[in-house]
Amino acid sequence: MNEVHIFRDASIYAHPNSSTNIFSNVSQGGTFVSYDTALIHFFAQIWQNQPGSRLPDESPRGIDGIGGIFRFSGQFFNPQQIVSAGSQPYNGFPNVRIDNPLNVTATTGNLHINNNLDFVNGNLILDDVDVTVGRNGGGTITGFSDRRFIVTGTGITGGSLMRSFSGAANTATAYPVGTTLTSYTPASVIYRGIPQNIKIRVADEVYNKTNFPEYVYKTWIVERDFPDASGSLDLTLQHNSADEGVEYFRNRNDAYVSRYDANLTGLYDIVAPHATVTPGTISSGAAVFDSYMNTRLNIGALKATEYFTKSVIKKQVDENTPVNMPDAISPNGDGLNDRYEIVKRLPTDRVRFEVYSRNQVLVYQHLDYDNSFDGNGNQGGFMGDVLPDGIYYYLISVNGAKGIPGYLIINR
Repeated sequence: MNEVHIFRDASIYAHPNSSTNIFSNVSQGGTFVSYDTALIHFFAQIWQNQPGSRLPDESPRGIDGIGGIFRFSGQFFNPQQIVSAGSQPYNGFPNVRIDNPLNVTATTGNLHINNNLDFVNGNLILDDVDVTVGRNGGGTITGFSDRRFIVTGTGITGGSLMRSFSGAANTATAYPVGTTLTSYTPASVIYRGIPQNIKIRVADEVYNKTNFPEYVYKTWIVERDFPDASGSLDLTLQHNSADEGVEYFRNRNDAYVSRYDANLTGLYDIVAPHATVTPGTISSGAAVFDSYMNTRLNIGALKATEYFTKSVIKKQVDENTPVNMPDAISPNGDGLNDRYEIVKRLPTDRVRFEVYSRNQVLVYQHLDYDNSFDGNGNQGGFMGDVLPDGIYYYLISVNGAKGIPGYLIINR
């Protein structure tokens, strides 16, 4: 196939109101200036930005104006690629329009879009690279929906969508991302803190855990450029019903955004339920049928990388329940959380403690519990057996009162 070469010292200009059609692959090594209202229609397969190349807008610095729109078109029924070799921030496209039902893939180096990423048709697929949209608190994404979005891939590591924050906005910034072409699980963020970039990707698993039925089988990974001890964010996560575990589905009204914490035995924190909103509205078009949103407010003490999922694991407490019911134990012999310890309200309280497997089989029972449960069964075929790591159900009754159910995690 023929190829258009823009050499290192060469400059090309797309003037206002101009319309340029490119039918061959592009190897861009020089300077391609596009003015506001210019349209560059790219119909071939590969657009490659070489190291040192620039795609400035009409402003003197080339990054302060609006610039033209680079439209990636699938008119000739071929998928397209944007190859960014030696990419540099703000030397990328001023505006990109995805208009290809066979999709556009960003590969090799990070893709930079200074102003607007617009979806008309198809998806932008990240091949283990990031896409940055905006600078200095600006940048917009338009036209996105559950059929037109940024595909990050399914793993915990890989490409992400990065957006720019001034740190003072009170409006939500959307992250239209999903793991595959058919799995749209976006997020939105309100961030308060020092100006910086925040990037998000989503993965097809619950980070550092197997697929428990009390979770949504997704992990949203949030990363920041700079530490900010006083920074905080409000985070909204949207998932599809197909991503729910069975217990999550049954207890969806008790759902909340759960935050990973390596210092917790159960790894994810347990907080009060967040209101569940459906259908999901993180979309520039119609709300997404059979999807659900939950928002967690004022998330502080942010680490450089945070992991979030959704859960319905909860503690149920009434006046007859002991003061302390742990969420988990780690019976590995290190002297920390080796046994399930219940703190009684009164020394004379008589506590009945039962532990059940996921399929409701009684594996442990003590009629006057003495804090001795260390992850070994004492009932039926589980007598003396080391119980496998995982989630178990408990039933606690104090002084003959109605039993209170809950969840217990064994994690060695």
